[in-house]
Amino acid sequence: MPRAALQLYSIKEIAEQDFYHALHIAKQVGYDGVEFAGFYGKEAIETKKYIDDLGILPAGSHSGLNSIVDKFNETMEYNSIIGNKYVVVPYLSDKFHTADGIKIAAEYLNIASQNAKKYGIKIGYHNHAFEFSIIEEDKRLFDILAENTVNDIVLEIDTYWAVKGGADPIEYCKKYSDRLDLLHFKDISKEGKDIEVGKGIIDFPAILKTSDKINWCVMEQEKFVIPMEKSIAISCKYMKGILNA
Repeated sequence: MPRAALQLYSIKEIAEQDFYHALHIAKQVGYDGVEFAGFYGKEAIETKKYIDDLGILPAGSHSGLNSIVDKFNETMEYNSIIGNKYVVVPYLSDKFHTADGIKIAAEYLNIASQNAKKYGIKIGYHNHAFEFSIIEEDKRLFDILAENTVNDIVLEIDTYWAVKGGADPIEYCKKYSDRLDLLHFKDISKEGKDIEVGKGIIDFPAILKTSDKINWCVMEQEKFVIPMEKSIAISCKYMKGILNA
């Protein structure tokens, strides 16, 4: 059964002030794991000790493309020490926002995926909206990326950004159901804004039915109208409800 995790970028303001307190909040409100968005200068052994003490699991780590190209060994060693099994590239710079560019990015991902096997780590990719632009022969950039990467690479579909890009997240989760180890549960209101999971327009129960490969459902919210601790707790309660249904 998939488990619920918090993308720590959601509470980055807290993490910037006190990384460990941010981890504590994630555990306190009910998440089983956290997906990291940087480690705020902490040594791997420190991070490992704290998540072990808290009893919260690593559900992945967002790391820039350079971290799996220029800093590959350093990145893999850190994530290996903390017990994290997924290193995910969260975004690509503008030079990769073309058919040729995204094929180059795909090759970087393929090389990293092969080399990461010795660490027991899987490489992944997380989308924003630009990947759903229709570019080549009526194909979206996301599909070009998928076709040019090995199946070992996780496609961490972000539901909010899929909608923003003009795609149906349910359709895409079905299409790449065998590569959905991680899934970003990010909801969107009718007005196109961030909102707590379960309060927007995305049908998360239907998405859960698309794949039996999902290990982690990762909640992310970037903007809040209520205190962020309360907001992420509302999302967690909803997620636990549908995951345990």
